[in-house]
Amino acid sequence: MVFSSEDKAVIKNDFEEKGWTAYKIWKEHPTKKWVLRSVQRLVNKIKETGPFERRPGSGRPVTATTEENGVLVEMLICSQEESPGTHKSPQGIAPMVGISRSSVKRLVKRRGYKQFKRLKTPRMSETTRQRRTERSGRLADCFEKNPRLIEKCAFQDEKDFTLEVPLNPQNDRVYFKGDKKDVPEENLFHQTNRQSKKVMVSACLTWNGATQPFFVNENGMKVNAVTYKKHLEKKLIPSVAKLFPHENWIFLQDGAPSHGSNLVQGFMEERLRKRFVKKTDWPPSSPDCNPLDYYFWDAVKAEVYRGRLNNPFENEEQLKRKIKSVWKKIGSNHEIIRKALKQFLPRVRTVNENNGGCIKLFYN
Repeated sequence: MVFSSEDKAVIKNDFEEKGWTAYKIWKEHPTKKWVLRSVQRLVNKIKETGPFERRPGSGRPVTATTEENGVLVEMLICSQEESPGTHKSPQGIAPMVGISRSSVKRLVKRRGYKQFKRLKTPRMSETTRQRRTERSGRLADCFEKNPRLIEKCAFQDEKDFTLEVPLNPQNDRVYFKGDKKDVPEENLFHQTNRQSKKVMVSACLTWNGATQPFFVNENGMKVNAVTYKKHLEKKLIPSVAKLFPHENWIFLQDGAPSHGSNLVQGFMEERLRKRFVKKTDWPPSSPDCNPLDYYFWDAVKAEVYRGRLNNPFENEEQLKRKIKSVWKKIGSNHEIIRKALKQFLPRVRTVNENNGGCIKLFYN
C-alpha cells in the first residue's frame, strides 16, 4: 500500500509522540482504510532508520538529466528560426548527447515543451491567401447582416469512396500480450490496393437535411463541365428544390474546375439568377469552410467502413448500397447537420481574421 505524505505524518506522530503500536494506530483510524501490514512496515522503518523523509542530496547522483544536457536537448529538439524541419527527434538526440531516449523526453517535458502532430493543409500562394481573406470577409459580412441566411443555403461537394477500407494509422491500434511478431497477421496488417475502384458521390447539405447521394462517375464517366452541368440540371438542383418548395434557397459550391467553368457559371446565372455564390465570391482552397468537407463526409465514411478492417467491398454496387443505407440515418439528422452549418459563419470569419491562413488550429 502507498501512503500519502499526510498519512505518513499521522503514523509518525502517533508512533513517536503517543507511543502507539502499529496495531493501535491502524485500529484508531478506521476511515483511512489502511492495511495493517503496511502500517507495521512503516513503523519498523521508523524504528530502524529514523525519519522516512528523503534527505536532500541523498540517492544516486544525477548524470543524465543534468542542466547541461537539458540546455543541449532544448537546442536540438526545436527547429532553427525560419528553418522548419531542422529539429531532431528524441531518438536522434539520444546518441548525440549520450543519454537514453526516455531521459531526452524527460528533459523536454521538464523544460515545458509539448509535442503536437503536424497538420495537412493546402499549399497557398500569397495571391490565393489574399483572395481567401477578402472573399471570406465578404461572406462573413453578408451572413452577419442576416443570421438566418444559413437556413437558405445548399452546400454542394463531391467525395470519393473506395472499395478498399481506408487506414487511419493514428487510431487503428492493436493490443496484444507478447511481441509484435506474435500478433496474428489478420489483426496486425492492413491490406491495401492502390488500384482499388472507387465511386464518386455528389450531394448537397442544407438546413432541411441532405439531398440523396448521386453517383456521378458511373461507367467510368469523368466529371467535366458538360457532365457536371447535366448533373446539376437533371438531378442536383431538382433534388434541392424538393427541400425548399418555394425555391427560396442559395447554392454554394467550391472552386473545382468543373464548377467554375464558363459553361456551368453561365447555366447557373440563367437557372438560379442571383441565388448562387459565383466562383469569384467563394474563397479558394477552402474545404475548411464547406460543411460537407469539415463534417458530413467524415461522418458518412466512418459509418460506411466501420468494423470492416481487411474486409473490402466486393464491388461498386455493394459499396453504393452501404452508402445509401448510412445516408438515410446521417442525412436526416437535422440537429447534427444544423449544428455543423452554424459553424460556417465563425469559420469564414476566422479565415478572414487569420489573413487566409489555415484554421484547423481553431476547430477540431
